[in-house]
Amino acid sequence: MSQPHELNWVRLPLEGAHNVRELGGYPVAGGIQTQYHRFLRADGLSDLTEKDAKFLYDYGVRTVIDLRDQIEIELSPDISLGEDVTVASIPLLDFDMSSKEELRQRFAAKPPTYEFFYDFMLDKREGIARCMHLIAEAPEGCVLFHCAVGKDRTGILALLLMALAGCDKWDCVANYVQTRANLMRHDWFAAGWGEKGFTALNDSPAHAMEHAWDHLEALGGVAAYLVDCGLTYEEIAAIRARLLN
Repeated sequence: MSQPHELNWVRLPLEGAHNVRELGGYPVAGGIQTQYHRFLRADGLSDLTEKDAKFLYDYGVRTVIDLRDQIEIELSPDISLGEDVTVASIPLLDFDMSSKEELRQRFAAKPPTYEFFYDFMLDKREGIARCMHLIAEAPEGCVLFHCAVGKDRTGILALLLMALAGCDKWDCVANYVQTRANLMRHDWFAAGWGEKGFTALNDSPAHAMEHAWDHLEALGGVAAYLVDCGLTYEEIAAIRARLLN
């Protein structure tokens, strides 16, 4: 009988994180699907239990990419999954996401909508390039990537990986939309839902990812975008193979 970590979970059954989920199981052209145990998108790993950490290690996680900035990491450091798990800190943004004052100053001229924010992330190519270079060279095993709640920065990286695998627009949108329902399992998130300003910043509406997909297409599609980020065709092929083979 299979052990729990050997099953192909959609959302992993963890106690200290509720938005850790697969990029496996999505159909692509040719009658195949994205593979399980290759990529996990996640919320923060700071509240994982010892059992959770062991589960993720047994699930196959050998690379963790933390997309948060240094201040966020210092405030809520990740729980270690194992001594042989590679951990990389690659901030996708060049400002402190935890500082409301910095956010207010940076976006004072134009309050950020989801569309503006996701365009902003896609156009800031350095962090995305570093993530993709690392993924292309990552050792065998599952790659887990996360930010604070696993929605925005994590969502953009998930979009790029799924699009590269050949997933269609609506599977990418559906994968993103699942975020809020998962986060409602966090007491702090559920308690804040409906408060002024909270809902607007923490939802995962379909139109946000629809726009991100369209923006990526306007840039020439995912492969052209990654080439523009500085990836080689060999690296792109390696990432795609990791998703599909």
